Amino acid sequence: MSCFSDASSCSASGVFKRRVSRGDSGQPLRLMVMASGSGTNLGAVIDACESGRIHARVVVVVSDNPDAYALTRARERGIPAVALDPKLFPSRESHEAAILDQVAVYEPQLTVLAGYMRLVTPFFLEKFRDPETNMPGVINIHPADTRAYQGTRGYEFALGLAGKERKRLPRTWITVHFVDEGMDTGPVIVQKPVDVMPDDTLESLKARGLKVEHELYPMVIDLLAKDKVGIEHQSGEVVIEKE
Repeated sequence: MSCFSDASSCSASGVFKRRVSRGDSGQPLRLMVMASGSGTNLGAVIDACESGRIHARVVVVVSDNPDAYALTRARERGIPAVALDPKLFPSRESHEAAILDQVAVYEPQLTVLAGYMRLVTPFFLEKFRDPETNMPGVINIHPADTRAYQGTRGYEFALGLAGKERKRLPRTWITVHFVDEGMDTGPVIVQKPVDVMPDDTLESLKARGLKVEHELYPMVIDLLAKDKVGIEHQSGEVVIEKE
């Protein structure tokens, strides 16, 4: 499956930038969203696509959990939904190969992880990597600064309930990043702070944080759809073009 097929570019400054394959007609960027749970970020992305706020379209939703409500969200919006239980496969790679086989007909150009509770393998990542520029083609959203905390308890980390130091922080940083072979270790694209209030509980912090997640993720997807995101060749840092 060729997920990124048309020409890409490298500027004189060494910033590599993917040219997403939309053709001359300017069709929206085709998204595959992967989720394991309720899919609130999936819902926010679908809303942004259908309202025309971002130049993208969710073409398929994939879950490793056949009972995930994210699948219901997709079907209610007329979006194809694929559920493949990893326990039925002998390896991570074979599970991902089955996913890629089933979604190939939809020709996704970007994979959006939205509460997908499995690490993706190098095999999967390479299928979405631009072969000319080496730009990643999988993104994720995380409720903490991924340079300080990696894992599934980002909001707990901000409240001093997870991590090594167990220290309450003044704020957490909602982070959208490219996905690499590690857990939440890929290059950061955009971050936005959410203050931790003195009386915050886990539930209240999550509620405010999710509002930011639901705004930030569609915004980053739109930047990618408009070819505004690149990676500096030498430093590996993400560069975003200004309007």
